[in-house]
Amino acid sequence: MNCWVLQGDDGVTLVDAGLAAPGLERALRRLGIAPRDVVRVLLTHGHPDHAGGLARLRRAGTDSEVRVGAADLATVQGEAPQPDSDPSTRLGRLFNRLPPPPGFGELEPTPDATALTEGDELDLVGGVRVVETPGHSPGHVAFHLPAHDLVIGGDALFNVFSLRPAPGFLCSDVPANLRAVATIADLAPGTLALAHGSAVTGDVAGRLRELASQAG
Repeated sequence: MNCWVLQGDDGVTLVDAGLAAPGLERALRRLGIAPRDVVRVLLTHGHPDHAGGLARLRRAGTDSEVRVGAADLATVQGEAPQPDSDPSTRLGRLFNRLPPPPGFGELEPTPDATALTEGDELDLVGGVRVVETPGHSPGHVAFHLPAHDLVIGGDALFNVFSLRPAPGFLCSDVPANLRAVATIADLAPGTLALAHGSAVTGDVAGRLRELASQAG
Protein backbone atom coordinates (compact mmCIF):
# COMPACT_ATOMS: atom_id res chain seq x y z
CA MET A 1 0.00 0.00 0.00
CA ASN A 2 1.59 3.25 -1.19
CA CYS A 3 0.90 6.76 0.03
CA TRP A 4 2.55 9.87 -1.40
CA VAL A 5 4.01 13.02 0.12
CA LEU A 6 3.80 16.32 -1.79
CA GLN A 7 6.05 18.93 -0.18
CA GLY A 8 4.84 22.47 -0.81
CA ASP A 9 5.49 25.95 0.52
CA ASP A 10 2.62 25.69 3.00
CA GLY A 11 3.56 22.25 4.33
CA VAL A 12 2.97 18.63 3.49
CA THR A 13 0.10 17.28 1.42
CA LEU A 14 -0.47 13.57 1.84
CA VAL A 15 -2.16 11.55 -0.90
CA ASP A 16 -3.98 8.67 0.83
CA ALA A 17 -3.50 7.69 4.45
CA GLY A 18 -3.35 3.91 4.48
CA LEU A 19 -4.90 1.54 7.00
CA ALA A 20 -5.74 2.28 10.62
CA ALA A 21 -2.29 1.08 11.67
CA PRO A 22 0.99 2.67 12.85
CA GLY A 23 2.85 2.21 9.55
CA LEU A 24 2.07 5.66 8.15
CA GLU A 25 3.42 7.53 11.17
CA ARG A 26 6.64 5.52 11.11
CA ALA A 27 7.08 6.16 7.38
CA LEU A 28 6.55 9.90 7.85
CA ARG A 29 9.08 10.00 10.70
CA ARG A 30 11.69 8.37 8.45
CA LEU A 31 11.16 11.31 6.07
CA GLY A 32 11.53 13.80 8.90
CA ILE A 33 7.83 14.66 8.81
CA ALA A 34 5.74 15.04 11.97
CA PRO A 35 1.95 14.63 11.85
CA ARG A 36 1.54 18.36 12.57
CA ASP A 37 3.40 19.10 9.32
CA VAL A 38 0.59 17.52 7.25
CA VAL A 39 -1.71 20.36 6.22
CA ARG A 40 -4.02 18.37 3.92
CA VAL A 41 -4.88 14.83 2.93
CA LEU A 42 -6.18 14.10 -0.56
CA LEU A 43 -7.86 10.71 -0.89
CA THR A 44 -8.03 8.81 -4.16
CA HIS A 45 -11.10 7.11 -2.66
CA GLY A 46 -12.77 6.15 0.59
CA HIS A 47 -11.80 2.50 1.06
CA PRO A 48 -10.37 1.70 4.51
CA ASP A 49 -6.89 0.90 3.18
CA HIS A 50 -6.70 4.47 1.87
CA ALA A 51 -8.69 6.45 4.45
CA GLY A 52 -8.33 4.30 7.57
CA GLY A 53 -5.20 6.09 8.77
CA LEU A 54 -6.89 9.50 8.96
CA ALA A 55 -8.08 9.12 12.54
CA ARG A 56 -4.66 8.00 13.81
CA LEU A 57 -3.01 10.87 11.99
CA ARG A 58 -5.34 13.40 13.57
CA ARG A 59 -4.91 11.93 17.04
CA ALA A 60 -1.16 12.23 16.51
CA GLY A 61 -1.42 15.97 16.09
CA THR A 62 -2.54 17.08 12.63
CA ASP A 63 -5.59 19.25 11.99
CA SER A 64 -5.26 18.75 8.23
CA GLU A 65 -8.12 19.28 5.84
CA VAL A 66 -9.36 16.10 4.16
CA ARG A 67 -10.74 15.96 0.63
CA VAL A 68 -12.18 13.03 -1.33
CA GLY A 69 -14.16 12.48 -4.52
CA ALA A 70 -17.74 13.67 -4.17
CA ALA A 71 -19.35 10.25 -4.59
CA ASP A 72 -17.20 8.82 -1.75
CA LEU A 73 -17.69 11.78 0.58
CA ALA A 74 -20.63 10.38 2.55
CA THR A 75 -18.69 7.17 3.22
CA VAL A 76 -15.67 9.06 4.58
CA GLN A 77 -17.93 11.31 6.65
CA GLY A 78 -19.54 8.23 8.20
CA GLU A 79 -22.97 8.86 6.69
CA ALA A 80 -22.96 5.92 4.22
CA PRO A 81 -21.52 2.39 4.20
CA GLN A 82 -18.74 1.18 1.96
CA PRO A 83 -20.06 0.53 -1.56
CA ASP A 84 -20.83 -3.03 -2.60
CA SER A 85 -18.66 -4.85 -5.10
CA ASP A 86 -20.00 -5.13 -8.63
CA PRO A 87 -22.64 -7.90 -8.41
CA SER A 88 -22.16 -8.81 -12.05
CA THR A 89 -19.05 -10.78 -11.05
CA ARG A 90 -19.27 -14.05 -9.12
CA LEU A 91 -16.48 -13.05 -6.76
CA GLY A 92 -18.13 -9.69 -6.28
CA ARG A 93 -21.36 -11.33 -5.15
CA LEU A 94 -19.38 -13.53 -2.75
CA PHE A 95 -17.38 -10.59 -1.46
CA ASN A 96 -20.60 -8.71 -0.70
CA ARG A 97 -21.74 -11.53 1.59
CA LEU A 98 -18.50 -11.82 3.55
CA PRO A 99 -17.39 -9.62 6.48
CA PRO A 100 -14.32 -7.47 5.79
CA PRO A 101 -10.96 -8.98 6.79
CA PRO A 102 -9.85 -8.04 10.34
CA GLY A 103 -8.32 -4.58 10.38
CA PHE A 104 -9.36 -3.75 6.83
CA GLY A 105 -12.85 -2.47 7.60
CA GLU A 106 -11.85 0.06 10.24
CA LEU A 107 -12.77 3.55 9.11
CA GLU A 108 -13.58 6.16 11.71
CA PRO A 109 -15.74 8.96 10.31
CA THR A 110 -14.19 12.24 9.22
CA PRO A 111 -17.25 14.52 9.36
CA ASP A 112 -15.42 17.64 8.13
CA ALA A 113 -14.11 16.04 4.93
CA THR A 114 -14.98 17.97 1.79
CA ALA A 115 -15.53 17.00 -1.85
CA LEU A 116 -13.25 16.95 -4.86
CA THR A 117 -14.80 17.16 -8.33
CA GLU A 118 -13.66 16.77 -11.92
CA GLY A 119 -11.37 19.56 -13.04
CA ASP A 120 -10.58 21.00 -9.60
CA GLU A 121 -7.18 22.68 -9.80
CA LEU A 122 -5.15 22.61 -6.60
CA ASP A 123 -2.34 25.14 -6.21
CA LEU A 124 0.25 22.60 -5.07
CA VAL A 125 3.70 21.57 -6.35
CA GLY A 126 3.19 23.22 -9.72
CA GLY A 127 -0.48 22.31 -10.01
CA VAL A 128 -2.59 19.25 -9.25
CA ARG A 129 -5.69 18.55 -11.34
CA VAL A 130 -8.46 16.28 -10.08
CA VAL A 131 -9.60 13.68 -12.62
CA GLU A 132 -12.72 11.65 -11.83
CA THR A 133 -12.00 7.95 -12.41
CA PRO A 134 -14.97 6.08 -10.87
CA GLY A 135 -15.28 2.34 -10.99
CA HIS A 136 -13.05 0.97 -8.28
CA SER A 137 -15.29 3.05 -6.02
CA PRO A 138 -18.05 5.48 -7.03
CA GLY A 139 -15.96 8.52 -6.12
CA HIS A 140 -12.49 7.35 -7.10
CA VAL A 141 -10.27 10.14 -8.41
CA ALA A 142 -6.78 10.39 -9.87
CA PHE A 143 -4.42 13.33 -9.46
CA HIS A 144 -2.64 14.72 -12.52
CA LEU A 145 0.56 16.69 -11.94
CA PRO A 146 1.41 17.98 -15.45
CA ALA A 147 4.53 19.85 -14.31
CA HIS A 148 5.95 16.54 -13.12
CA ASP A 149 4.57 14.39 -15.97
CA LEU A 150 2.91 12.29 -13.28
CA VAL A 151 -0.48 10.80 -12.51
CA ILE A 152 -1.29 9.34 -9.09
CA GLY A 153 -3.83 6.73 -10.08
CA GLY A 154 -4.89 5.16 -6.77
CA ASP A 155 -6.53 1.78 -7.32
CA ALA A 156 -7.74 2.13 -10.90
CA LEU A 157 -4.94 -0.30 -11.71
CA PHE A 158 -2.72 -2.65 -9.69
CA ASN A 159 0.93 -3.35 -10.50
CA VAL A 160 1.54 -6.35 -8.25
CA PHE A 161 3.31 -9.11 -10.24
CA SER A 162 1.84 -7.57 -13.40
CA LEU A 163 0.03 -4.42 -14.48
CA ARG A 164 -3.73 -4.91 -14.70
CA PRO A 165 -6.99 -3.09 -13.98
CA ALA A 166 -8.23 -3.35 -10.40
CA PRO A 167 -9.68 -6.84 -9.79
CA GLY A 168 -13.37 -6.92 -10.58
CA PHE A 169 -14.45 -8.19 -7.17
CA LEU A 170 -12.85 -5.09 -5.61
CA CYS A 171 -14.69 -2.68 -7.94
CA SER A 172 -18.11 -1.14 -7.49
CA ASP A 173 -18.52 -0.95 -11.29
CA VAL A 174 -16.16 -3.00 -13.47
CA PRO A 175 -17.02 -1.36 -16.86
CA ALA A 176 -16.62 2.09 -15.31
CA ASN A 177 -13.21 1.14 -13.96
CA LEU A 178 -12.09 0.11 -17.45
CA ARG A 179 -13.23 3.50 -18.72
CA ALA A 180 -11.17 5.06 -15.93
CA VAL A 181 -8.10 3.18 -17.17
CA ALA A 182 -8.71 4.69 -20.63
CA THR A 183 -9.15 8.15 -19.06
CA ILE A 184 -5.75 7.86 -17.40
CA ALA A 185 -4.27 6.64 -20.68
CA ASP A 186 -5.52 9.81 -22.38
CA LEU A 187 -3.47 11.89 -19.90
CA ALA A 188 -0.34 10.14 -21.27
CA PRO A 189 1.79 10.57 -18.17
CA GLY A 190 5.47 9.71 -18.16
CA THR A 191 4.95 8.07 -14.77
CA LEU A 192 1.87 6.48 -13.26
CA ALA A 193 2.04 5.97 -9.49
CA LEU A 194 -0.30 3.34 -8.09
CA ALA A 195 -1.36 2.42 -4.58
CA HIS A 196 -0.58 -1.27 -4.98
CA GLY A 197 2.71 -2.08 -6.66
CA SER A 198 5.50 -0.13 -8.29
CA ALA A 199 5.18 2.92 -10.49
CA VAL A 200 4.64 2.46 -14.23
CA THR A 201 6.95 4.10 -16.77
CA GLY A 202 7.56 3.63 -20.47
CA ASP A 203 4.66 3.98 -22.94
CA VAL A 204 2.17 4.31 -20.10
CA ALA A 205 -0.63 5.42 -22.43
CA GLY A 206 -0.13 2.54 -24.87
CA ARG A 207 0.03 -0.06 -22.14
CA LEU A 208 -3.12 1.23 -20.47
CA ARG A 209 -5.08 1.40 -23.72
CA GLU A 210 -4.13 -2.19 -24.49
CA LEU A 211 -5.23 -3.33 -21.03
CA ALA A 212 -8.57 -1.52 -21.32
CA SER A 213 -9.26 -3.00 -24.73
CA GLN A 214 -8.28 -6.55 -23.73
CA ALA A 215 -10.38 -6.45 -20.58
CA GLY A 216 -13.32 -4.90 -22.41
